[in-house]
Amino acid sequence: RRDRKEPVLWVLFKASSEIRKPVMYGTLLVTVVYLPLFFLSGIEGRLFAPIGLAYIISVMASLFVALTVTPVLCYYLLGRRLQNRSSETESHDDYGGWLVSKLRSAAAAGVRVSTGHIDRIVAVSVVAFLVMGVFLMTAGSTFLPPFNEGTAQVNVVLPPDSSLETSDRFGRRLEQLVGQVDGVSSVARRTGRAPGDEHAMPVSVSEAIVNFDPDSERSREEVIEDIRDRLALEFPGVATSTEQPLAHLMSALLSGVNAQVAIKITGPDLDVLRDTASEVEARIRAISGVRDLYTEPQVLIDQVEVKPRRTELARMGIDLAALAETVELAMGGQEVSRLQVGQIAYPIKVRLEESDRKDLSQLAGLYLRRGDDALARIDDVADVRVSKTPNNINRENVQRRIVVQHNVGGRSLGEVVTEVEAALEPVRQKLAALPGYSIRISGQFEAQQEATRLILALSVGSLLLMVLILYMHFRSIRLALLVLVTRPIAFIGAGAYVILSGQVLSVATLVGFIALLGVAARNAILLVDHYLHLMREEGESFSIDMLVRAGQERVVPVLMTALTSGIGLVPLALAADQPGRELLYPVATVIIGGLVTNTLLDFLVMPGIFWRFGRSEAERLAAVATHAEDLDHVRAQLLPAEQQEHDLQPTLAPGQTPQA
Repeated sequence: RRDRKEPVLWVLFKASSEIRKPVMYGTLLVTVVYLPLFFLSGIEGRLFAPIGLAYIISVMASLFVALTVTPVLCYYLLGRRLQNRSSETESHDDYGGWLVSKLRSAAAAGVRVSTGHIDRIVAVSVVAFLVMGVFLMTAGSTFLPPFNEGTAQVNVVLPPDSSLETSDRFGRRLEQLVGQVDGVSSVARRTGRAPGDEHAMPVSVSEAIVNFDPDSERSREEVIEDIRDRLALEFPGVATSTEQPLAHLMSALLSGVNAQVAIKITGPDLDVLRDTASEVEARIRAISGVRDLYTEPQVLIDQVEVKPRRTELARMGIDLAALAETVELAMGGQEVSRLQVGQIAYPIKVRLEESDRKDLSQLAGLYLRRGDDALARIDDVADVRVSKTPNNINRENVQRRIVVQHNVGGRSLGEVVTEVEAALEPVRQKLAALPGYSIRISGQFEAQQEATRLILALSVGSLLLMVLILYMHFRSIRLALLVLVTRPIAFIGAGAYVILSGQVLSVATLVGFIALLGVAARNAILLVDHYLHLMREEGESFSIDMLVRAGQERVVPVLMTALTSGIGLVPLALAADQPGRELLYPVATVIIGGLVTNTLLDFLVMPGIFWRFGRSEAERLAAVATHAEDLDHVRAQLLPAEQQEHDLQPTLAPGQTPQA
């Protein structure tokens, strides 16, 4: 645009050189902020690590394109177009047309307001950031956003000693009841699972897979709540739970139970555990948001007990193992051979008939061989009787355990668990007086807390790496800190979008904040780096006019960077409840909201902060001598000799003669 045009190749080289460092270091910034994702363990790590890897690979590929392909395309497409334009029709103000002209004017006005009222602007920004933080902290939290699976899983848990016929009868009632719910298209049910199944279950448990009607006007949450209400009326006193299948599996992976929240009570005495579980269930039943509450079923059932009398065994010369083997063979049976019928082999087992197994006299009358080869009966050396025993005893970390579990509905997971913790405090105090007993909350909430702590801890490491990268770029710790200190302005818009869209904090939201920090820091580098370029390369002094010029020249690149990033995320932000996009929706909304405030406020906050605190560093860095001889050497390689000689000729005004 000068009166005497520079060669296009030389202009492209200088322009590429100007933005090469900020682009490279900006790319490094948006890369290191994703590093915490690769250290997440468990489900969240499996879900978000591929997202971080895909993003890092894509930005590295875009960096390669920006430094190689883009300058070549500019030479062939942009450079020749400008060469063919006549100087008479060229205007310094036609770049971008009316819109860019207005943007440059707005940027200039914003920079002047920033330098004149920086104290008020910073105060308002800090207050807005704190208010948004308070809203986010009180809005609730959850582990992962709810998935739209299109199905639900309804469980009915009967007492452990229920027969298959009883469970089947309840299962049929369950099918009929759920099938009548508006928004349900079909129901499939299974009762019990075989011992070889991955998730073996007794016949007392029935599972119904419910498919939602995609054409129904009711939401997924409304249908699930309707099912829960009907189950409570139809099966009073029976433990039921309603959740989506994948959510059930995630809960089972995290805590070992099929519920979002598992209150685990551990200790040596089963009676104390059962009493404590009953008290816990009574205390949290009235909490709003607690759904599908029930205690892990544990009842006393009949068992045949054979208690050996060791003195009699020793007197008769009978080995204890012989007694145990005889009882096991009689009651449990043992495979002694197999019968081959065609291609099928049937096992042949030896044991007492069912009628004899129910008759204790038959078991007590079985013979044992004494040491002198005489025979003795089992009741001669052991007491045989029927006693009561728990149907199952679960253990965790070598301790007996009982679980009170529940799901969450109508409120966020964090809000409900906070009230549950408060309700459990008297129980904790009571157990503290008993040695060997403990109570803790497990499940999705525990996983959320662990993931949040890990992300925050690793984010501190990412911030230190960002400071190091910014220092390597600017060679100034003050400018590096200035860039990072101003980045919370991006979180204002991010938090506002999260609140307005009705979301709560989750691991996905935290991932969005991590990504936003890198994008926001990259835009700040473009602005601050141009301040230094104008002072170092173009002789500008540290003044408000320099800040205004930098803002005008960088407003379009900053806006284009924000728009391209934001527009690419719009499809995700418009698909809040679409299957497969639930994890990326919070990430997209956080980045879009943050880009809005970051882009708008960058020209109100950064210039004033730089004007107030960056003078000494900017002047020190601008005083570093440029390597003019290196540029001359590069110019000699890029341009032919005749072009260089032509460029050295002075420009004469009309009527002017050359001077010696």
